[in-house]
Amino acid sequence: MASDDLKSKSAEIMKKVLTVGVGTVFLTEEALRSMISEWKLPKEVVGAILESSKKTKNEFFQTLSQDLFSKWSEKIDPMALLQEFVSRNDFEFHVKVGIVPKKGRGSAKASADQSDGEADET
Repeated sequence: MASDDLKSKSAEIMKKVLTVGVGTVFLTEEALRSMISEWKLPKEVVGAILESSKKTKNEFFQTLSQDLFSKWSEKIDPMALLQEFVSRNDFEFHVKVGIVPKKGRGSAKASADQSDGEADET
């Protein structure tokens, strides 16, 4: 009977560990925190689990993206794709350049010069 109780407890623990393991990838930190808090673990253990889950999630997505990119780059030649794009399309560039005087700076000096000239003439 004791061995049956031990087996059921160990099965329950393994189920929780697997849930956390899979949950680290697909659950948000808040959802994972609420799931772990139900187990009444010390704060240090919860913090360690959350930190480990964050690291695991980052490693998982980094590895996944590297694998996807390598599979993509094996099947697609970027240079051939670019050459095909250039050969099928014409490129047009439209440039408009204008010079506009700044407001306030040039006109104030010109009006001051005009008023000085008027004062000298009288």
